[in-house]
Amino acid sequence: VMGNIYYAQQKLKSSLDMFDRAIRSDRNYAKAWNRRGNVLNDLGNREEALNSYEQAIRIDPRYLSAWNGKASVLSQLERYSEAQSAYDYVLNLNPSFAQAWNGKGNVYFHMGNYSQALAAYERASKLNPQMASVWHNTSLVLKQLRRYQEALNSAEQAIRLSPNDPDNWQRKAEALKGLRRRKDQRDAEAQALRLREAR
Repeated sequence: VMGNIYYAQQKLKSSLDMFDRAIRSDRNYAKAWNRRGNVLNDLGNREEALNSYEQAIRIDPRYLSAWNGKASVLSQLERYSEAQSAYDYVLNLNPSFAQAWNGKGNVYFHMGNYSQALAAYERASKLNPQMASVWHNTSLVLKQLRRYQEALNSAEQAIRLSPNDPDNWQRKAEALKGLRRRKDQRDAEAQALRLREAR
């Protein structure tokens, strides 16, 4: 429990210590292995995060959150075909797992398959319209497809859900640039910069 509290407070090292203690008490505590993977991923330690997710999966082969974490790390490590397989496994067991559709879209995006990325993001947004990251990602892929008005609409939805994320404002600026709305573009860029400086 304390590991989760520290994690919510972004006290990642303390959170990691708590999950390590829980694992020392019970090596078969799949949830602690999974949460340990989340913390390590946030700390940028991808390989160790991957090992934690795999340990959780060994304990509980149908633990979707661990599979999703594993897929995300594989994608970040640019091991896209392995990430795709892991996302497919998750979605086979639970086709309504919005985060997995979002992650699968990210894999397609990084592989340059923008139409499949867009389809995955659209599926995720239908399942969870409150997920800001999926609107951010949708804006990014629509920009790549030169569908700037739709990219702007998606960026604005991301901003409505997460107004303090500078990346959402950057997506808005990029869409406005495509629409040749320079003043609005500069305003969005200025807001992104203000938010970055405030962090």
